[in-house]
Amino acid sequence: MSSLQNEKFITANSNLTQFEPSVHGFVGVNSVSLEGSPRRDIEDRLIQTTQEISEFPFNHDMNSGNHLGFGWVQATVGNGVRSSSATSYLGPEFINRSNLNVLVNTRATRLLRANQSLTFSEVELAQDGGSTFQTVMASKEIILSAGSIMSPHVLLHSGIGDSDELAAVGIDVVHHLPSVGKNLTEHPFLWDGYQINSNETFDEANRDLVLAAEQLNEWTLNKTGPLVDSPLVMMGWLRVNESAEIFDRFGDPAAGNSTAHFELFFINGFIGTVPPTGNFMAVGVATVSPVSHGAVTLNSSNPLDNPVIDFHLLQLELYRFIMREAIRSIKRLFSAPAWDRFIIASLTNATTDEELDQYISEKAAGLFHPAGSVVMSARGASWGVLDPDLKVKGVRGLWVVDSSILVSTLLK
Repeated sequence: MSSLQNEKFITANSNLTQFEPSVHGFVGVNSVSLEGSPRRDIEDRLIQTTQEISEFPFNHDMNSGNHLGFGWVQATVGNGVRSSSATSYLGPEFINRSNLNVLVNTRATRLLRANQSLTFSEVELAQDGGSTFQTVMASKEIILSAGSIMSPHVLLHSGIGDSDELAAVGIDVVHHLPSVGKNLTEHPFLWDGYQINSNETFDEANRDLVLAAEQLNEWTLNKTGPLVDSPLVMMGWLRVNESAEIFDRFGDPAAGNSTAHFELFFINGFIGTVPPTGNFMAVGVATVSPVSHGAVTLNSSNPLDNPVIDFHLLQLELYRFIMREAIRSIKRLFSAPAWDRFIIASLTNATTDEELDQYISEKAAGLFHPAGSVVMSARGASWGVLDPDLKVKGVRGLWVVDSSILVSTLLK
């Protein structure tokens, strides 16, 4: 399914200066929209900055295929309501189909083979936290789509993975496939905070239960007000100086010179425990085009135990360099006249490489975009987990279709 078929862009609160219609779909299943409440002063100042400093260009539509610059956030929201798979692909139009059954409070734990062969035909399910188990049989084939963490977790507990690692936790090896769980990629991010001269942030609602209840009531009755929007107001995709010496040693991790090294995203409020007074803006900083690799592994043979997740986030000097440059770019952005008398104080005083590295080490985390742990490779390749048709190498009846197959660079 193409993105145009998937997307149902909602235009009620939009105009052509905020998105490019030719790159969007309008009759799909997932609702997508721009913000539904009035623009805030943060957005106006960001737009003004794109006119004042050439380092920060304006981007009409970051989903057009050219994502560099600052632009409007598009969210999977329709008519003030989140459009998730539960409300779209599993919504009223589809949930009663005769060939669809949805089990709740249920978790796939293992895939089982038929008669000790390498054909997988059954799925073991744990229900209600593992109080009961049952198996279901596939009439044709099994599609595993549990995500970049749980898809390798299920495969490993099914005996598909590195034979030595499986044996070490007491799992019988069914098929030696060492790449399962490897090549896990994620991009590090952190929050930078600023106290601002504004009364348009959501900080007051986080302190005032009466105001929060009023906003919830407005949304409940009319699907209007500040709760129709994500707190994310705008985003920017940027590159560091291409002549930086570090690229001579590590190469450029981006796909090309029109691809970002980092992103900035602006939140109209404080992230964390809100101080008793003041209004705040949080700025998220994330590297993109990840090049380091971690792994999903097991710590026991119990499929209900959590896996061991190592993103290997900050091991490469290149990541730390890009994060430092991204934080410094925020300081340059806020030096524009558009921000005069608006920024009251920065919550981060780090400036030197050493101070920034310490700050990054303390604050960085993953951005909830893991990928690559069930990586696809060429048919017949000695590494990888899936063939190009998404079938698991060396077995029959088993496909994997989720973000675990995606990766920007490979560690064979």
